[in-house]
Amino acid sequence: MRIKLITTKQCTYSKKPNKQNLGGGREVGRLSVFVRPGNSDKGVLLDCGINFDDQGNPQLPLYVSPKNIKAAVLTHAHLDHTGGLPLYLPLYFVTLSFPVLSTSITKAILRPLMNDFLHISGYYLPFEYEEVAKMLRNIKTVNYGDIVEVDNFTLEFVNAGHIPGSMSVILHANSKSMLFTGDINLIETELTIPARYHNSSNVDYLVMETTYAITDHPPRESEEKRFIEAVREVIDNNGTVLIPAFSVSRSQEILIVLTKYGVDAPIFYDGMVREINRIFLAHSRFLKNPSMLRRALRISHEIKGWQDRKAVLKERPAVIVASSGMLRGGPSIYYLKKIYDDPRNAIFLVSFQAPNTPGRMILEKGVFEQGGPRIKARVEWFDFSSHAGKTQLIKVIDCLKSSLEKIILVHGESEAQETFAREVYGKFGIETIISSNNAKIEL
Repeated sequence: MRIKLITTKQCTYSKKPNKQNLGGGREVGRLSVFVRPGNSDKGVLLDCGINFDDQGNPQLPLYVSPKNIKAAVLTHAHLDHTGGLPLYLPLYFVTLSFPVLSTSITKAILRPLMNDFLHISGYYLPFEYEEVAKMLRNIKTVNYGDIVEVDNFTLEFVNAGHIPGSMSVILHANSKSMLFTGDINLIETELTIPARYHNSSNVDYLVMETTYAITDHPPRESEEKRFIEAVREVIDNNGTVLIPAFSVSRSQEILIVLTKYGVDAPIFYDGMVREINRIFLAHSRFLKNPSMLRRALRISHEIKGWQDRKAVLKERPAVIVASSGMLRGGPSIYYLKKIYDDPRNAIFLVSFQAPNTPGRMILEKGVFEQGGPRIKARVEWFDFSSHAGKTQLIKVIDCLKSSLEKIILVHGESEAQETFAREVYGKFGIETIISSNNAKIEL
């Protein structure tokens, strides 16, 4: 049996799809891969993400006919891996349905995450709440170590170490196997245990994310200490620390770090992080140490509305963890506009800042909007990435090299992928392919 890995066609319902460079090829995010036996049109969809353009509008994933999908796998809840899946479950195709496989915590997180996505970007989306509800109804939960039969494939699920509930999937077909990493992390964080691939023996093909293909992250412990030292400096100066953070995983990790090091100031959290906290605790078996998150939430204070927000700004010193991580929206924008002009205050960014977002503008230009006022507060960025760095990606390949025939790189920037591919081939002698959008790679 031949296996084909296909990045799908432009999202359209016409018979002549527009073959634009959209998908997970040579770009970070919007990952969507369709895998099928070479003698069949039917296969398995691995992730189905979205991205945003320079104006903040969603860019949809590429598309295959829903009737050819036997099952979909969502490796974790982040929208760049999940936000496009409702495209495949239109209500007017009453009989069209397929199972969506994810962990239980991913399913729980998707409900508020997708509803927020629709609230913000619904005008630009070709689906509504009903399609999201259908997607959630179709989710069949799996656990690490589970093995599921889908058509001609056997699917095996393993921990990916990225965020709680994230998973990689190994597809087996006709004595061949392919590891699809999703987003991965090989270091221990305050929330997750690292991915381990040394037990994934006899993997023939590796489809790997390469978000940080040429970059290594600083040691987590040293970055935590640098972050805490900076927070304490602002507190000692009677200032307010605003920490914009992703609601899913990053906010919880920051709350734990602040608690672990005993920061001596009131700690507050606001935004979608409140609901995600409750989901994490309800699915605590996916957390490395649930007691640490419970302790952090006991010590910190939940902001429940506008009265609380106004009151918090009168607290000095104070630490505020708020959505969203790139300052695209959410309560973090409100706090930013209240504290930016006081040099005693600080804006500490702990999440990835995409180009043309307010967070990136603050880092590069010292303003949060074009032509806006200068930021007088202290600004710093701290690397709390939950993605594998270059050395970790090499380590994954090293674990699997004895059986690997091909490596396919996805979810990365083109120039970095080319550098990484040359290094991988030089080190291991394994054919390494950089997947472009709409490419069909025969394995």
